[in-house]
Amino acid sequence: MQANSFNNLPKITKIEAINILRKPISELKLLADYYKAVFHLANFPCEESETVLLEFIKYDYEKLEYKIAKRKAIEVLAVFDCKKAIPTIADFLQNNNNDDYLIETAIWSLGKLKCNDIDIINKICSILYKQFNNKRLVIQTLTNLGVRKEIDKIRSLSRDKQSSNGVKGASFAALIKLAGEEDKLTELKDYLKLSNQNDRHCAVQDIINAGHLSVLPVLIRAPISPSFKLQAIDSLWIDEVALWKNINLINCIDSVIVDDPSKIDTLEINNFNNDLSFFIEQLFHTDFNRCYQSIKELLKLPLDKVLYYLNQNWDRAKSDYGAIYFFMSVYKLLLDLKLYDELILDKVDFLLSDNWPNYMKFKSSAIQILGCLNESKFYNNINEFSDEKHTPYWKNRYAALLVLQSKKINIRQDFAKLFLNDRHRFVRLKAKEIIS
Repeated sequence: MQANSFNNLPKITKIEAINILRKPISELKLLADYYKAVFHLANFPCEESETVLLEFIKYDYEKLEYKIAKRKAIEVLAVFDCKKAIPTIADFLQNNNNDDYLIETAIWSLGKLKCNDIDIINKICSILYKQFNNKRLVIQTLTNLGVRKEIDKIRSLSRDKQSSNGVKGASFAALIKLAGEEDKLTELKDYLKLSNQNDRHCAVQDIINAGHLSVLPVLIRAPISPSFKLQAIDSLWIDEVALWKNINLINCIDSVIVDDPSKIDTLEINNFNNDLSFFIEQLFHTDFNRCYQSIKELLKLPLDKVLYYLNQNWDRAKSDYGAIYFFMSVYKLLLDLKLYDELILDKVDFLLSDNWPNYMKFKSSAIQILGCLNESKFYNNINEFSDEKHTPYWKNRYAALLVLQSKKINIRQDFAKLFLNDRHRFVRLKAKEIIS
């Protein structure tokens, strides 16, 4: 489930959050305070927090702000793994207020809590036979709970022409996971090629739910964000091993983090102009397929002009973190072709500064460019790159190891030892590979 962020608001204490949630709605200064209190109480998992949240979701206020906070409270109880909340949450499956979002949250939470109550599971199953906007979530929950009793209904939904791609994809994953119908993997792979990016994202989650590592080579070539691919690798590859059958884990991660557009199976796009300024404009697009295809086209044009247009549009790109990622991708490719200017290091310094959260996807590209253009500065920062406090996102620590791997043997092995005790298994595996 997705959550709105209150991280930019002043923090409130556990006691303050509890006091807000125990106030009648008539005494609130701002109706949004309920949500704020639930959001911050999520940072204090304990029996007292659970009790307060359980009391809170039993209220019956009609205000929209309360309903939104109530759904968040149910979600937090599930994240707390509060098993005693299951009966109360299950009551919301029989919704008398026509709040489909409340039902969705209840279903998701019961799945998260690994509910095994037969009567409750039957209530979830019954929703498959009703008018309900999010049957995809119902199928996903039944799959995660290992419920096989509705496999025939799920199979019929996978064939129904009225079913959305999201419902069909979740159905394929259920048939693979619950009924062993591995031939449905072909359909899931094909869904990575759907024209709608959201459908492609859903396909990644379906592949995760199906639990098949064999799809990874196809998945890492799909025109979607690297973050989805890394999530899939992390979810599917559980053991700390480097190989599974003929698939090399390290190579898969390397490929995703380097993210070479020539290795991406881009999809055909209608009305794609053959114009340099048009391709630059496409780097601001939210559809990764258009961005990857534009980079491929840019590299066919005079590269000095490409560099010029990138620089001319950099100030505009700085306010769009998606565009920054693809601008850096092009800069990195031009650098591989020995084309760059002194301005690139200023850009790298800006992107690696504390102006940006560590998890921004362009940071790994900035680290790779720094390692290529300014080795001394890269080595001066290697302690920070290997320190989980300074570099909390594992992808960036891994990117530093990719840089090390390209350096002289004695240097790379010494520095790679800094990463051997990393908390993330992928970073440890990469460090071991370099040292060995």
